[in-house]
Amino acid sequence: MQVPLSLSKDDRSRLMEEMASSEFYFDRATGVLAKVKSDKYRWWQRPLRWFLRDFLDKRFFWQFEARKEVRSKKIMQQAGLRTPRCLAWGISLNPFNHQGSLLLIEHVDGVMTGEQYFASLNEPGRDRFLTRLCDDLMKLAVAGYVHRDLHMNNFLCDPHGEIIWIDTHVKPLPLSKRAKWRALYRSISQRHLLDAHYRESLHHYLKRRWRTA
Repeated sequence: MQVPLSLSKDDRSRLMEEMASSEFYFDRATGVLAKVKSDKYRWWQRPLRWFLRDFLDKRFFWQFEARKEVRSKKIMQQAGLRTPRCLAWGISLNPFNHQGSLLLIEHVDGVMTGEQYFASLNEPGRDRFLTRLCDDLMKLAVAGYVHRDLHMNNFLCDPHGEIIWIDTHVKPLPLSKRAKWRALYRSISQRHLLDAHYRESLHHYLKRRWRTA
């Protein structure tokens, strides 16, 4: 982007920060979302861990949050999943700036979190939504990846129920089919994803799709 941004926090920022470990800002003119990931440690409090994790790993070896998220977005897009467009990303080369990396993301209007959308549906609608979620997870699995932190606030839904992934952290699946299934099953077994009844339904849909994949 080549225009100056005026970033500020609003109610949307505070809501997102309740569900994530990053800071969020919006540009007043364009609505562009800025995601800022701070260093895990402070150099004056935990100097050794700061040096190894936040200086060497992130700034020297470039394993910082924004870069990894952009890479994961490309993987998800190539697998056929929908994500907001990434506009820019960067890292603070100043090691004493604790706001380590920045990601600028397209703002998507008229959406709600997966949790909000799911709560608004009746039971038949929830079943249809779970099959749609299963479709996305299978697309990712066929591409050789699984989501690392799957829960209902890591994606948005438009009014038609189409899923837009905003947290795109993925990891490669193991090589053997049995190990792949275990990794995929573990990704949907977390309590913070859904209630037990709906996790069981998602497991049923996913297992049926897996057998025919």
